[in-house]
Amino acid sequence: MSVLDAIAKQYENNKTGNSTSTTSYEQDFSKYFAVRLEDGVNDGEMTIRIMPPKSGVHPQIKESETPFDEGHWHYLKVGGKWRKIYCRKHNDGEDCPLCTVTDELYQSWKETGNKEDKELANQYKAKKFYIARLIDRQKEDDGIKFWRFPHNYKGEGALDKIIPLFTKKGDITDPREGRDLTIILGRDNKNFTKITSIMAEDPSVLTDPKSPKAKEWISDTMSWKDVYSAQPLEYVQLIADGETPVWDKNLSKFIAKGDETESETSFKQPQPEKTTKTATTSFVEEDEDEAPF
Repeated sequence: MSVLDAIAKQYENNKTGNSTSTTSYEQDFSKYFAVRLEDGVNDGEMTIRIMPPKSGVHPQIKESETPFDEGHWHYLKVGGKWRKIYCRKHNDGEDCPLCTVTDELYQSWKETGNKEDKELANQYKAKKFYIARLIDRQKEDDGIKFWRFPHNYKGEGALDKIIPLFTKKGDITDPREGRDLTIILGRDNKNFTKITSIMAEDPSVLTDPKSPKAKEWISDTMSWKDVYSAQPLEYVQLIADGETPVWDKNLSKFIAKGDETESETSFKQPQPEKTTKTATTSFVEEDEDEAPF
């Protein structure tokens, strides 16, 4: 199956609702691509290059022909702020406290007809997101980044803007003859950043095939699960119980807000010291066969 066929199949499945998939603690923000305008800025643009499909880097969509993987997160307000909560059920096939609450609310709605239960279940339900591996042209030294964007059931999302570019321009992820994408940004009526359009630039090489960047980017095997890790289970359980989780330094765990000890508490777990992996590659600059694409 070609890249274009694989993407078309994935897109059509998700449009019809037939797609299946057997914290937000971004551990390394340099690997996190965010479409966002700075405060006070009303428009702008970002340029990216979606990396070509690679076997073994998609935890969910196993087909190696598509550059887009899929993941699920619950999107809820926690402590007054919107949070993406990793869904263990959809992403890992494990028990998820928030999915349990969702199922109980749907069951209650079916038995009682209480529309409030259905509305609340829809709020708790895990939402589908797409994840693309890419290069941020403004920050190439960061290497491979991950762009997580939501599935839009109205057909007005980022993927809906990208698919026509594949259809009209061919495989835009091709490292030799693909295309950079320019994302045009604006603001909606609530002043949130929105994507107004996505344009394909002229065909170009990903980077110099003989450069260290080429070796590093093409050989990178990091997946989005290395970047978007699951929140601790007790954190998710507290949210499912209707509580606001806070970190208790004395107990070294999350507890419900209001049950704190006298120590300082916060909404975030202290981050462990971060270790950065650096890929060591060797190549012969003069040898065309050493080029990764």
